[in-house]
Amino acid sequence: MKLRLVFFLIAIPLLFGGCKKLLINPAKRIACIGTSITDGYVLPVEQTYPYQLQLLTNSPDKVLNYGVGGCTVLKKGDRPYWQAEKYQFALQWKPTTVIIEFGTNDSKKQNWQYKDEFKSDYLALINSFRKLSSSPKIYICIPTPAFRENFEIQPDVVKNEIVPLVYEIARENNLPIIDFNKLMLDHSELFPDGIHPNAEGAALLAKEVHKVISAN
Repeated sequence: MKLRLVFFLIAIPLLFGGCKKLLINPAKRIACIGTSITDGYVLPVEQTYPYQLQLLTNSPDKVLNYGVGGCTVLKKGDRPYWQAEKYQFALQWKPTTVIIEFGTNDSKKQNWQYKDEFKSDYLALINSFRKLSSSPKIYICIPTPAFRENFEIQPDVVKNEIVPLVYEIARENNLPIIDFNKLMLDHSELFPDGIHPNAEGAALLAKEVHKVISAN
């Protein structure tokens, strides 16, 4: 009888200890926010970086692609992400991790005339996710290089103005960086149109995202 009582007293804390571990490590909801680079311009769904990130991620965790082609973080841009249906869907999903990739489309002349509002609009987007009850971990992606002028995107603006500003935003807000720019700087061959990565390039982006978020 005493032996049974001892076993019962030992088993109870082990049982509840195991439950506690499960509660501490719930499945992650990873939202990939951004432009056509996130959405996967001309790529089949299974070759986009968020899809490939899902394959690298633990099975209980879920990755969803909220990228929108041609969108800007600038509210006065020609296609603001703020007005995209996917943006509202992303907020409603209440992600626990948010990967933000913007800047390439903001470089277009019609958009960059509002460059003085880039930082404040970017911060407002960050804060819209920070306010969620899920308290997501937010990562800022440094834009991939624009290897040539295409789709009205200005490579010099991306390189000399937007990339430094995105670094600044991340530093000032103490947010971890995923450096797509440095990763791809010597890989122009992976960008057939000079702007969008091919399947191999998207795979590299997915591996970089996975590496960074796994280390944090």
